[in-house]
Amino acid sequence: MPLPTRLLYVGAVDDPPDLLRLDLGSQLQAGTKYIALSHRWGDDFDKEEKTIRTSQENVDARLKKFSLSDLPKTFQDAVEATRQLRIPYLWIDSLCIVQHGDEGKDWRREFKRMETVFSAAYCTIAATSAKNGNTGFLKRAWNTESLYVESAAGQKFYVSTDIDDFDIDVGKAELNRRAWVLQESVLARRTIHFTAKQIYFECGQGVYCENLVKLECQPFRNKDFTLDPNFPSRLVFSGPGDTEEFIRLLIQDYSERELTIKTDKCAAMSGLHTRIARTIHCEGRYGTLEKYLHRNLLWHASDRKLQKIEHESYVPSWSWMAYHGGIRFQDKTKLPFGSGCWVTSLRFDKERDCDHALIADVGVFQDCQMRLDGSRYAVFSLSEPETNRGWICYDVEDGKNLLEEHCIVVGSMVNGENYYILLVRPTTEAGEYKRVGMGEVAKNCLVRIQANVRVV
Repeated sequence: MPLPTRLLYVGAVDDPPDLLRLDLGSQLQAGTKYIALSHRWGDDFDKEEKTIRTSQENVDARLKKFSLSDLPKTFQDAVEATRQLRIPYLWIDSLCIVQHGDEGKDWRREFKRMETVFSAAYCTIAATSAKNGNTGFLKRAWNTESLYVESAAGQKFYVSTDIDDFDIDVGKAELNRRAWVLQESVLARRTIHFTAKQIYFECGQGVYCENLVKLECQPFRNKDFTLDPNFPSRLVFSGPGDTEEFIRLLIQDYSERELTIKTDKCAAMSGLHTRIARTIHCEGRYGTLEKYLHRNLLWHASDRKLQKIEHESYVPSWSWMAYHGGIRFQDKTKLPFGSGCWVTSLRFDKERDCDHALIADVGVFQDCQMRLDGSRYAVFSLSEPETNRGWICYDVEDGKNLLEEHCIVVGSMVNGENYYILLVRPTTEAGEYKRVGMGEVAKNCLVRIQANVRVV
């Protein structure tokens, strides 16, 4: 794999400890080892950090030298850890990518390479306990007590007050609420997590705890896929059902995470999306994989309305990437894999020079209306008001009259009485619609009115 464009040279043990410099990856020997830092900037730190970041104004000077003492504590700790690991180079996003002064040109070029930055790194250091760049992660306030105990039979046991809880210490840490960190952690070959209580070493064989416990997971389960040092090679042998479930859970996890810059929604997932699509040999568009197109379209807001993101370039309404907020797909308990009967006319538009349109048949509602029922709308029959005919969940803004809405049928359960649908509305262009929601409605409540419309 190619090296990152720039790497931070931290020096050998006998080098001046305070001096650093940026080196160009193109001038380094192929296979040069480096560490990647996964960290949380933090809101307060972000306000102060413009002088710390590499910019168009200081990048040339940093290619010669700059001072370790000028960096925040978290970065200093990362340099110290890298030196102790005897690795000469370190990659930190805000130091190795030009952050301002060039109209974003370097960042737009470099984010496309994130897929290889973390997967090619010898190891990733996760500053899990650091709330921002100023707090550091090597000094620990938590004191661990331990002792060896020998049984009457002569067996020796290691007893520690530091109980390992990887899900709490790492999974629910503030660092892992960041959207960018999901890609960083999944693509990493191995990761050292510096948490508030102990260090965890995560690799393809499992998770090794500082208290000598090893945590393992079942093959072909969600965590097993994310531990894959050559992600996503394990998907090749998992079968389509497990693969689809992993992708669904991965997207749901990502949608719940925080983004300081909302328009990074596509960029922060691009490396994972590209790798998965390439591995399962299908086209992927805006977080939606052609192999699982119909299931990938059946998402809705998880608990509250979504917010439309004003992306610089167009992101289609049918993609969850167009919105900010948590989403949920139809899970395997409601729609088991292999139980769906899908509409084959629903497909990516491959005839025009664009990648943001679906081709579908559009319909309207008949003999039904809706009423608010919690966070969604219940659909009922006009002729039999007490008869439930399904449900509707709007993405951003609610509707008023179901008979004025349009819909796209995605599919149904085999021998099922309901259709899974996308709720759509016409745009100003003839034969063109945009998504506004999703639902499940009785088949006799829908009638098709036009074939081969575009959903954008």
